[in-house]
Amino acid sequence: MRTRAVRFLGNNGLFSIAFALGIALRLVTMLGFPPAIWYGGDSVSYVNSGLHWYPGTSRESGYGVFLELLHWTHSFAVVTAVQHLAGLAMGLMIYTLLRNRYRLPGWGATLAALPVLLDPYMIQLEQEILADSFFTFLCVSALVLVLRWPDDERPLWSLPVAALLLGISATFWPVGLPLLIILGVYMLIRWVGWEALVATVIAGALPLVVYLGWFDGRYHQLAFNDSDGVFLWSRTMSFANCAVIKPPADLRPLCPTGAPSTRQQAPFYIWEVNSPILKVGTGSGEFTRSRNALGEKFAKDAIEAQPLSYLHVVFDGWMLNYSWNRPDVPSAMMASRYQFSDATQSQNALDSGVSEAAALARIQKEYTDGHTASTREVQPFADIMIDYQKFIYMRGTILGVLMLIGLGGIVRSWLAGGYRRRRNWGGPALFPWMAALVMELVPPATADFSLRYVVPTIPVICITAALAFARPLSAAGAGAAQAEEPAIPELAALSPSEGAGQAEGAGQAGNT
Repeated sequence: MRTRAVRFLGNNGLFSIAFALGIALRLVTMLGFPPAIWYGGDSVSYVNSGLHWYPGTSRESGYGVFLELLHWTHSFAVVTAVQHLAGLAMGLMIYTLLRNRYRLPGWGATLAALPVLLDPYMIQLEQEILADSFFTFLCVSALVLVLRWPDDERPLWSLPVAALLLGISATFWPVGLPLLIILGVYMLIRWVGWEALVATVIAGALPLVVYLGWFDGRYHQLAFNDSDGVFLWSRTMSFANCAVIKPPADLRPLCPTGAPSTRQQAPFYIWEVNSPILKVGTGSGEFTRSRNALGEKFAKDAIEAQPLSYLHVVFDGWMLNYSWNRPDVPSAMMASRYQFSDATQSQNALDSGVSEAAALARIQKEYTDGHTASTREVQPFADIMIDYQKFIYMRGTILGVLMLIGLGGIVRSWLAGGYRRRRNWGGPALFPWMAALVMELVPPATADFSLRYVVPTIPVICITAALAFARPLSAAGAGAAQAEEPAIPELAALSPSEGAGQAEGAGQAGNT
């Protein structure tokens, strides 16, 4: 193992430098903002779900289970360390995939992995008690499994394991569910066979069924949450005109007032003290079964009555992903919560102050066996990351350019005959490009744009753009190439299972 690591460092010098910088930035972050960065009520909800083994009603609680699996350490610093290691693993997986399977030059594969390793917002999410960073790790791991082998040389287990990871990711963040559906569509288009398709569907459904059972056992209801209808209702507040919608009497309290141009951003309709959602339904709080159902009914009626208005606000939200400067959406105060400079304040930015701050302190002590775990700024490390974040980060406009590059690779594959060949339909960039597009569109379609939700798209978009320049090897060809120049160590779970001794020429293949 040590010999392979030394050989890797020697033969992949540029990536090794980037990887070392990624390690250094993560160590500085952990030293500068110990033990973790808190994101108000979201963090409280996740920790509570794990500690007491119940799913939350406002968001999926798979991340709470992840936190509970690490509870034996009684340390949130261990949680963030694991998340940082996952971030580094993503960079390594992207690099080895592009070098070994798709024959990108070392500088090209390093460039694709660079944002994952060095982007300060990626690193900040890893330091936060939030589901986003591990969700991203699960998705990237699934993508690598999908892309690692040509269809005719693929191990039977690879696609089911990818689906299992996406199914688990859906219990961290709902966007994982449409990604799982996209994988199924991708398999149908390229037709990998009934056996693989059935196994993949079962594996992807397994964590979803378990989660539904968990939710039903707690609330006697087959659902993932009691919030999707409420969030969709808030989305319609950007355009809804009740003179056009003509809602029934029980839904009229959900109508917005004033012209759309004068209204506040969608999320504030949920979180304001006198939220309209509290004027309908029953139960305590915004997220109850009855309020969720009524919010969903209003939202569906609004979208059916004003489909073009709905598409307009979704398109506007999608375009915010590609802004050169980070937009102040939904407000400047909320946007600032994603900065290292706000790390010690965001833990207190809870709904009504004192009671929520007390809830945060309580769950911290329960998790750590009696110690508080408030975020601290430790100098000079904190200022290093604060200053770094001001100047170096992945701009949205660059993400847009990378998406266009990925689309160009898909079109090139079609023009070269891939449009007619189902086994190579769209080339290797198709699936990650579709995944990135879904990750960008789902938040503004179901709730609202958020800077926080742009970050998980970064590694997926980088893979997409890199694959536009791919020259794929079959698994056998990759094995032969490594036998000639064993430069890149594969993760054991992702290495080819056979054919390592065959000639490279026999492995040239155009399919993925």
